Amino acid sequence: MRLTDGLAIYGASLSTATAVWNYFRSRSQVRVVLIYALETIQGESQHGIGISIQNISTQTVHISNVSFLYPFRKSTFWDKVKHLITFRRIPRNDGWCHSDLSLHGVADGCPTSIEPGKSHWIFVRHEVLEQFLEDAQSRRLRAVVQDALWRNTYSKSFEYPKQTKGTRHRRIEEPAGSAGL
Repeated sequence: MRLTDGLAIYGASLSTATAVWNYFRSRSQVRVVLIYALETIQGESQHGIGISIQNISTQTVHISNVSFLYPFRKSTFWDKVKHLITFRRIPRNDGWCHSDLSLHGVADGCPTSIEPGKSHWIFVRHEVLEQFLEDAQSRRLRAVVQDALWRNTYSKSFEYPKQTKGTRHRRIEEPAGSAGL
């Protein structure tokens, strides 16, 4: 092999690596995270789940919809095969029910645009989560975010515990002398 052959291989591999790097860097990427959350609403502490939508790309992402998924029924092997044949895609969410947050009175702020390196926060109260999980087969939840081009990004599964009896919300009192601040 001559020097020119080695340089040609080096140049081809470098340009291919640069093209792949630019392709993945130019795509919009969103990360969806579900976490336990507490918020104060009208002076009362509320618990539930927070949905954090994080833009980890270098472009602005336009979010059009946020939904919850919960397991509605057990999917059998033949259900998955039927789904694969009918829709020609891998049945990752077969047996899960999609429920839009706006149908349950949750202000999700959509449509919204998220700048690079920024995030969007949505709080879902415990009472709303119990409505979601009323008919669910288990207490697992997932969130899905859909951008303006109908690309879906799913969170990891999140196990939401049942509320034990005797747990109550307490009213948060203002410290003395802080009235009117």
